[in-house]
Amino acid sequence: MPPVSALAVSEDGRVAIGLAGGRIAVCSPSGETLRGWNPSSNPRAIADCLFLSEDDLAVVDHGYGRDEPILSLAPWDGAARGQVMAINQAGETRIIVAGLHCPMGIARGPAGSLVLTELERARVIDSSGKVLQSGFPAYLARIRKVDGGYAIACLSRRDPLIEFLKTEGDFVARMKSNIDPQHWISPRASPEFSHDFPIELGATLLFGEIKPWAPSFSYGLVIETDPDLTPVGSAHSRANGHRHAISDVTEWNGSLIAVSRASEEILRFSPAEKADER
Repeated sequence: MPPVSALAVSEDGRVAIGLAGGRIAVCSPSGETLRGWNPSSNPRAIADCLFLSEDDLAVVDHGYGRDEPILSLAPWDGAARGQVMAINQAGETRIIVAGLHCPMGIARGPAGSLVLTELERARVIDSSGKVLQSGFPAYLARIRKVDGGYAIACLSRRDPLIEFLKTEGDFVARMKSNIDPQHWISPRASPEFSHDFPIELGATLLFGEIKPWAPSFSYGLVIETDPDLTPVGSAHSRANGHRHAISDVTEWNGSLIAVSRASEEILRFSPAEKADER
């Protein structure tokens, strides 16, 4: 079976499972696979999903294939290949919004609206494409509604070198034509080092030690926001940590639960409001 790329649970307990390669499976609360849910127009990839009703599922398609390194490609890709589609149990498919730059997460907004994250644009939009909040300091993954606002998982911090090089078209064109994408100057999911990584990674070492504030290409970050998506708190695994590449976050029993792709751990910590009270 292909790797699971997304999960969602309906109010009645149905479980939607997004699989790498764009396949979808939906199970009953007892675990039985339900018939149907075969989209008439297959998504290329499934980054996240959300039940709009018991028989209607919103699917976030970031637009990159299973073997394409998203973190390497997305910062340098001007094509808006992502979309959000709705699929019902009969397989009927409709496009909610298209032309998105690597959408990664979906959550319910006010009055039944939807909010979406775009990884490389570091912003949150609604289902009409309107920008609700931008300028986040990280490449955004999934967004979840929590008590008091939202929690946003971040795959990596936005690196100033990458932002600068976006103004250097000739350099970027040479990099893309001459170097394998896995060695491009780009965000990374893991803090591990190798001799064939971009030379800028040398800046992370000082006297043989990685400093917490070093300009590493990987990072662990969860952003907490109020209902208007204004940041009110955060949790970090800095450059010298290993719990990087936070792909998902949710609220459970008064705590935040986050998934670290780099360390392959499920993390539990207190939200900012409760941490301030202690």
